[in-house]
Amino acid sequence: MRPFGCDIFGDSAQGFATVDQLVAPEDYTLGPGDHLLLNVWGRVDLSLDLIVDREGKIFIPRAGEVIVHGTTLAQAEKRIGEALETVYSNFELNLMLGRLRSMAIFVFGEVRRPGAYTVSSLTTVFNALYHAGGPNERGSLRHIRLMRGNRTVKEIDFYDFLLSGRRGKDPRLQPGDVVFIPVVGPRVTIRGEVKRPGVYELKNNERLTSLFALAGGATAEAYLERVMIDRIAERDGRCLLDIDYTAASTNGTKDIALVDGDDVSVFSIFDIRPNIVWLEGAVRRPGAFERFDSMTVYDLIGGGSRLKPDAYTKRADLERNGPKGSLELTPVNLEALCGGEGEADILLEDGDRLIVYDREKIVRRPQVFIDGLVKYPGQYELLGSMRLSDLIFRAGSLSKNAYLVRAEIARHRPGVTTQLITVDLRDVTIRQDLSQDVLLEEDDHVFIREDPQGTDFPLVSITGEVRFPGNYALLGPSETLRELIERSGGLTPRAFPEGTIFTRQKISEDLRRQGLEHILLHSQPIVKDSSGGYVRQELLQFDADAMTRIVLDVPAILKNRSGDDDITLQDGDRIYIPEIPSGIQLMGAVASPGTIKFHPGWKAGKYIKEGGGLTSVANKSELRLIRANGQVISGRSAIRRRVQLGDAIFAPPKIKKETNWLQYITGTASILTSVATTWFLIDRIADR
Repeated sequence: MRPFGCDIFGDSAQGFATVDQLVAPEDYTLGPGDHLLLNVWGRVDLSLDLIVDREGKIFIPRAGEVIVHGTTLAQAEKRIGEALETVYSNFELNLMLGRLRSMAIFVFGEVRRPGAYTVSSLTTVFNALYHAGGPNERGSLRHIRLMRGNRTVKEIDFYDFLLSGRRGKDPRLQPGDVVFIPVVGPRVTIRGEVKRPGVYELKNNERLTSLFALAGGATAEAYLERVMIDRIAERDGRCLLDIDYTAASTNGTKDIALVDGDDVSVFSIFDIRPNIVWLEGAVRRPGAFERFDSMTVYDLIGGGSRLKPDAYTKRADLERNGPKGSLELTPVNLEALCGGEGEADILLEDGDRLIVYDREKIVRRPQVFIDGLVKYPGQYELLGSMRLSDLIFRAGSLSKNAYLVRAEIARHRPGVTTQLITVDLRDVTIRQDLSQDVLLEEDDHVFIREDPQGTDFPLVSITGEVRFPGNYALLGPSETLRELIERSGGLTPRAFPEGTIFTRQKISEDLRRQGLEHILLHSQPIVKDSSGGYVRQELLQFDADAMTRIVLDVPAILKNRSGDDDITLQDGDRIYIPEIPSGIQLMGAVASPGTIKFHPGWKAGKYIKEGGGLTSVANKSELRLIRANGQVISGRSAIRRRVQLGDAIFAPPKIKKETNWLQYITGTASILTSVATTWFLIDRIADR
């Protein structure tokens, strides 16, 4: 249990933040730093914002200085009026308190956040405790000290505020005040049948009746003739005291004094009464029942009338206290008992407990399973005479793409292999043929497959320089690219079929399924780094999405109607036919990269020369000529190839390999030293 009162400081910052918004009480005394708002009207109009200075004075034009330190707001208003009457007549005034002065205080001792705080002049001891997070687990709530000028001016019992709500003993702080929380005094614990169980701090030798008052008193179910105190005895032992609280509360001489560490337990009348038995579980009125002589289990369940309809009657458990505090368990057949079999009945004893179980928690419910193209696949309870159509209905019916020609039911037979039953779902769902609607058995597993042909149209996209660009549904599994171009109205006059971009997204999916990324990663070379460890170099990167383009000769496809160069379309294919390009792209390590007008018959070297030639860092052996259809020609021979419209020329830079001369010299010196040592040893051996 937690100490009483500590939890109230759990959200202390929010409670403290509202102090500045409080209305100042009538007895609030003014001091340096307070803001005063003065309004004067009549023969003279004044509106002044005045600040009390360090000497406790305010200055009013023409009226001069007025001392307000130590006065209330009403007293200050009277003094100001007297000062104004020396220079004005026939006027009225109103004095209000504006922003309050700030002051420094200190909170020390057993608090969660000790230290110095700048607070409002309305701050009280309790406000300061909130700001500091309240006492910690070791802090006292009943001996809070307010110290002023190195002496204790007040000791506060926070229990008075918690138990009665009175704040009369919550004094307002002054600049430099110290709130000190000492270590907690004696503590006792009270548990059981009291209204506010907890750990309480003792004060002034409080007794058992005082502890009951702190705990809110006993509940209606408390058995007060025996209150047990677990006490720390001499020689580090413990002892138990049984107290008659009814006598202690009426006779002060029997009110026992409490000591630090006492643990008080107040028991329930249900725990004390001897002639009681218990009925629990799936019954209409669970709880305690008075035991009479010759009472049996049959009497306790009312001949079965106290059992719920879902009670499991083949077995209930009777728990009984055995010798030396052990618990004995006796099974009871309620079904036989209610059926008139008297030998199944048991004579009850004090404290017996009959537990009746819920059938849902005891009896295993047979289950069936359905997977695949239904709305809610999963596990379902097998009900009596349940058929395949019933299970499909409970699973939310078949999905749109379900394959109706064939479904499978896997059935387990003990001691043999799994039996497979095939069903034509058209007979079950459409024709409603009861002879084909399989009667399900426990643990049957139904599989509803997806229709291989599906119900969605396979779509392809063709954009660019065709007369009717857009998405098209494939007419069949053998439709080709040439046929699609014809369906889209053919090419426009601006079309450039040589640069057609044909992408198939399914390629990236197939590459990922084949695990090529994993294979490529483990095919990279392993090198030794400067620290002596081994790392894998990433020379090649795998990008499955960049490998979806298929290189095609579209002009040959359109010219040759035999279909040798054509390609069969698939769902998701994308075709883009660009317009005639402006020229030849020159990229990489050339003097002037850019686009050069196309000249029929020019070779790659001519275009490079037009672009200012190769730079000094160009790698001539890796020159690349990239055709418009995606084909790439590389090597020194690329510079002599004829360039076609839409091609691109790329001159890659050289890869500079840095030499670690320090490592090279060190290794060479080591080798020479080894050779010299070897020749020296040979020479010495020869001399011998």
